[in-house]
Amino acid sequence: MKCDVCIIGAGPAGLFAGIIVAKRGGKVIILEHNAAACQKLLHTGGGRCNLTHSGSVNDFVRAFGPFGRFLKHSLYEFSADDLIDYFNQMGLPTVVQEDGCVFPESQRAGDVANIMINHARQSDVQIIYNTQIQSIKKESENFNLDLLNNQIQSKSLIVATGGVSWPFTGSTGDGYKYAKNFGHSIVTPKAALVSLRIEEKWLCNLSGVGLENVVIKGRAGKNKFNCSGPLMFTSKGISGPVTLDLSRYVTDLLPDYNNPAKVVIDLLPDHEISDLEYNIMDMCQKHPKKELASLLAKYLPRSLLFSICGQISPGESIFAGILKKDQRKQLTSMLKQLPISIVATDSIDGATVTRGGVSTKEINPQSMESNLCPGLFFAGEVMNVDGPCGGYNLQIAFSTGNLAAVNAL
Repeated sequence: MKCDVCIIGAGPAGLFAGIIVAKRGGKVIILEHNAAACQKLLHTGGGRCNLTHSGSVNDFVRAFGPFGRFLKHSLYEFSADDLIDYFNQMGLPTVVQEDGCVFPESQRAGDVANIMINHARQSDVQIIYNTQIQSIKKESENFNLDLLNNQIQSKSLIVATGGVSWPFTGSTGDGYKYAKNFGHSIVTPKAALVSLRIEEKWLCNLSGVGLENVVIKGRAGKNKFNCSGPLMFTSKGISGPVTLDLSRYVTDLLPDYNNPAKVVIDLLPDHEISDLEYNIMDMCQKHPKKELASLLAKYLPRSLLFSICGQISPGESIFAGILKKDQRKQLTSMLKQLPISIVATDSIDGATVTRGGVSTKEINPQSMESNLCPGLFFAGEVMNVDGPCGGYNLQIAFSTGNLAAVNAL
């Protein structure tokens, strides 16, 4: 079979790239080793599919941090507004939450997948499922792909295979192998947007306790970071949206059990430390016979407060009337600057996104084309780019998929 563009991977990046190629009049074939398209997308956003985030292109560039410069052109060519317009025009209304996250109005990831799959079918995009690629070679001006029971000859090739996170969805890292065959370097894959393991066992005993909003601050090398959002304690450490964002900053430092990443958690970011200390002192004076943890339960879950009080006075219950000045200051400090030591990420298998992949130093950001092999393009998570929680990583898939498609034809 011959085509203008062959795409490996029928996730959001590859499928959208196929739609764009077909829309521009090109013949396209997508190869997918799963039995169905968009398997990872179906699990994003807790099955609701956080499509993108509200904000300008510059907002996105800032959110992507060190990857922003590389992604800037693709975002200008296909922005978050463009993505929202696309799905709206295809009959899928979207809603924007207070935190800026954009979801389909139906709150169903399956609706997002079906829109693209149906659009691809209507655009005569050919998708070959359960594909096993035996080899890929470039001969003269064409890419020749040997499949188990077929051969494909294509003028351009787009690799959109994803990373290695969530392998149960089919993300097996095959794209790295294909990239290596054409001389590309692979930045070692690591877990990003993943739960973290901590040294403090007393906090691990709080597994299942959640907080609606905290702020975590720290430093990675010369760069300071500040993450905010919901937090959940686990049997091994911490999870929740704020932790997933935090993991992007510390994953390159871990694991290093001899030198854990030190951060502090502000458990009550809406309260100034001086006001908080005064309020605690006032409550203790008014209710001297109450147990301190119960007295402060209006601020935080009692179980967390009991554990914190246990660190101030091990093995003893603290009653409000006997709280000493130095204990009050220690308590206030722990509520506003709780120190924790991060020793490792959870397994990359459980990470939402892969940090690492095909080096962007070898890819032209203006086109997503390889600098080493003309006609070879990359899109999505297979590259060493990632963003925070909140729809940013799906936006990468659509924006880079669009840019690769436009230039591959």
